[in-house]
Amino acid sequence: MAIVSPSSIIYLVIRGEKKGRICVVRETENNNNVYIGVIFVDCGDDRIMVMRKGDLAQLETPGWPEKIHERPYGLKEYFEIHKGDGTNMLRTATIVQPRALKTGDVIATGEKVVEEQRMGHNSSSLVRLEKTGWVELAPRLPIALQGNKKFRLPYDLVWNDNLATGCLVVSPPTSFKVNWINIFLDRKNCLIEVPSCIPLALG
Repeated sequence: MAIVSPSSIIYLVIRGEKKGRICVVRETENNNNVYIGVIFVDCGDDRIMVMRKGDLAQLETPGWPEKIHERPYGLKEYFEIHKGDGTNMLRTATIVQPRALKTGDVIATGEKVVEEQRMGHNSSSLVRLEKTGWVELAPRLPIALQGNKKFRLPYDLVWNDNLATGCLVVSPPTSFKVNWINIFLDRKNCLIEVPSCIPLALG
């Protein structure tokens, strides 16, 4: 099992004149069962084409290599300097943002990070957990590490819960897709999809 959005799954074109090229599926509301929109990622111009689904083969590893240059920082530095600046490298003994996770880390539910993280669509973080497989996370989410007892799974969040990073839950969570929970942080139109298995650290 993996919880990754279609835009972060990489495919190889295996038939036709584009054989051998790498592409990513374009999110679309079209429910056509024969064709799918793809963006080729090896040509630099984000060219969009429509391909037959049978001409694509999903590659085992989603996303792209992550190149992280920032250093991790603690909670005090996060609130004084980095909150909202997009670095998302908070790391303490019990709380970590996805970009600061390391191979061997164990999250509060007992699952271990077993591979170097990767980057998904729209700068999301792709993390491979021992049992669940690849999960896709918004990089600003605070994950509870092993030993942290102050956390909730996404669907258990309630109105007015405060995450460890200061984000406020402003509406009850909802779910319209299997394994994905919609949480609303800080304002009603700020929706973030979170894999259901991720323990979110509370403040």
